[in-house]
Amino acid sequence: MTQDLEPMVKVTNVHKVFGRKHHVLCGIDLEVNAGETVVILGPSGSGKSTLLRCINFLEGPTAGSIEVDGVVIHAGENSKLRNQQILDIRKKTGMCFQSFNLFPHMTVLENIIEGPTTVLNQKKNQAIPYAEELLDWVGLTEKRDEYPSHLSGGQQQRVAIARSLAMKPKVMLFDEPTSALDPELVGEVVEVMERLAKEGMTIIAVTHEMHFARDVADRVFIMDNGNWVEEGPPDKIFNNPEQERTRQFLAHIL
Repeated sequence: MTQDLEPMVKVTNVHKVFGRKHHVLCGIDLEVNAGETVVILGPSGSGKSTLLRCINFLEGPTAGSIEVDGVVIHAGENSKLRNQQILDIRKKTGMCFQSFNLFPHMTVLENIIEGPTTVLNQKKNQAIPYAEELLDWVGLTEKRDEYPSHLSGGQQQRVAIARSLAMKPKVMLFDEPTSALDPELVGEVVEVMERLAKEGMTIIAVTHEMHFARDVADRVFIMDNGNWVEEGPPDKIFNNPEQERTRQFLAHIL
């Protein structure tokens, strides 16, 4: 007997208002299934990064609800239970930012095991073997004992991805992970993202890497002024968009 599976991520009528009037998200709905790759595109200031930050509660939504892997939090609640739920959601969601946010005083290996040892209370001898597997997976085994300042931007971002994966998340959120990189380093980070998608990780990515959006995404969303403009499979969005605003945006970036 088959049954409908709940989405891995469910965003329901989420609003985010900064200050009194700056309405950044205007009732966003989004469902992402396990193993799906979703790419969010849109002009600067459209609310894309704020949405990602609301999903893992780096920003608290003003209204609406967020669900990740069965943990549901409604905006405005404030309790010990809610704080625990936020921790649960953060354990389930890895996030990579534009800046790599590695600890400069720690080696690559120490950066990767920091989360498992401090948040998950693993012993170092438990955390290190998996960290070494992840370093091999992102192609940086030889950088194990280096400090971040000795790495290129692309290498630092790959370490940041490995550090997120060390927590064994159910969902990976990517917020413009290549925008701070020199053009020749972008490919090595996108390749890791592609491999994650092929291996079944649930991914929500804000990115202007059109190759990734066209070839890897299951669905592409266009956002403007805190609203969805259009969504659909990449072929439809890029080759046959319905909305004039989508056509205008794509004309600027393609």
